[in-house]
Amino acid sequence: MNERKTSQLPRAALAAYIAAVLFSIRFIFFFLPFIPSIPHNAANFVQDGTLPGALLGLAEHLVLFPIIAALPAPPWARAAGYGWLVVDMSTDIMAFNGVPVAIFLALRLGGHISSALWVMAASWQARGATRIIGWLYALDLASYSFLAAYKGSFLVLLPSALLFPIWLVLVGRVITRVSEGEQARMGISETQVRV
Repeated sequence: MNERKTSQLPRAALAAYIAAVLFSIRFIFFFLPFIPSIPHNAANFVQDGTLPGALLGLAEHLVLFPIIAALPAPPWARAAGYGWLVVDMSTDIMAFNGVPVAIFLALRLGGHISSALWVMAASWQARGATRIIGWLYALDLASYSFLAAYKGSFLVLLPSALLFPIWLVLVGRVITRVSEGEQARMGISETQVRV
C-alpha cells in the first residue's frame, strides 16, 4: 500500500495556486498596452491572437477544471463554470486563428457571465474573505461584460486583475481545509494518507 503525507497539497488546491499565477501573468499583459512607456513589442507579446497568448489562455483555463470539480458549489454553478472554460478556451483559439476581435471578444464576454455565476455561487458556499472577494470579482467581471464596448472600460476590469488571483489563492485554502476535514471524518491520521 502506498502512503503519502497529508501535508501534501490536494491537487485541486495546487491547481488553484497555479491558476492564480497564470491569471496574474495574463492580467499584467492585458494592461501593458495601456502604459505608454512600455515598448509596443513587449506589451503585445502575450495578447489575443499570438501563440504565447493562446497557450497562456489555454493553460490558465485548463488548470481550472479540477478547481471547479473540487470547490463546493451547486451542480448548476459547476456547469456554468465548465461552460465558461469551454467558451474562453474557444475564443483563445478563435483569436489565434484570426477571427475578428468583434466576434471572439463578444463571445468571450458572454462567457464571462457564466464565470461570474460560478464564482458567485461557489463563493456563497464559503465564508469571510473568500465570499466577499468572490462576489466583488464576479460583480466586476459581469459589469465589464456589459461595459467593454465603451472607451476607457478597461478601467472597470482593473479590480478583477487583483481580485481573481486573490480569490483563487483563497479557494486553494478552502479546498485544502475541505480535504483535511474529509480525511478527519474518515479516521485517517494527520500524518499519513493511504492511497
